[in-house]
Amino acid sequence: MPKDRFIASPFPAVRVNELERRELLHIVDMHVEDYITKYVDHVLVDKRKVDNRRWEHVKSKDKLRVYAERTHKELSRRGIEPETSLSATQRVQEHSASKDLPVVMGIGTLVGDLDDLMFGVVSPTLDDMRVKASYVHDVDSAAVLCPVVGPSKEDPFRSVVIKWMAIDVPLQSTNLVRSRDFVYVEATGTAFLPTGDRVGYHLMHSIDFPQTKPLPKKTRGSLSVFSCFRKKRGFIVENFAWTREATSCVLSQSPSQRELCSLRRIMCIAVK
Repeated sequence: MPKDRFIASPFPAVRVNELERRELLHIVDMHVEDYITKYVDHVLVDKRKVDNRRWEHVKSKDKLRVYAERTHKELSRRGIEPETSLSATQRVQEHSASKDLPVVMGIGTLVGDLDDLMFGVVSPTLDDMRVKASYVHDVDSAAVLCPVVGPSKEDPFRSVVIKWMAIDVPLQSTNLVRSRDFVYVEATGTAFLPTGDRVGYHLMHSIDFPQTKPLPKKTRGSLSVFSCFRKKRGFIVENFAWTREATSCVLSQSPSQRELCSLRRIMCIAVK
């Protein structure tokens, strides 16, 4: 992948004032809280069991399993409300399209130390993005549009960054299909569960700015991707991932494949 694809932003400069910064951090905190609640419910309410009436197992790799939520028609026939329904807080400032995106859930365990894993997840710079992209090979172009919060000595895993990326697709060079791009806020950090357990998290959520208008020959996608990690025992880390992503024939991978790719990005801790 040519290195210069990770340098130039295709948009005018994106800057946020203090009010916008606070609003953005509120949106991030809102989504992190909602997604962590889903994880807590999975552990404490569902006892880590997956309801096969709601979820269809679509893929497994190593100790990770990926499930896709059944269609609204199937769920309705079974008298089950879809997980795409928004919580009260999500309705406040939900990205216009993400509420309708299909849901994919990933669960399982990873081998490693929680802090080492989080160092691999944090990627506030272009160099960090290059490292992650080298493990998946599906990112055509990417840019950091605006750093909002950076890691510090006191909180080395806390990062909030506005980013852009474009995804490689089959036949892209023939102009038969458009590549898909995303403008999103990426946030990482740690939090504590009601049980007192410490978890690390990674959020990618679509967001719009006046400067980031759709680009020629690209279709603007929408996504909301969340992963959280909790030390289970020794060097075993439990992973819970929740993905909403626009699907289209221009995407080179199914949502389940992209979920596994997102999890593989975590493995880049070995070279960071």
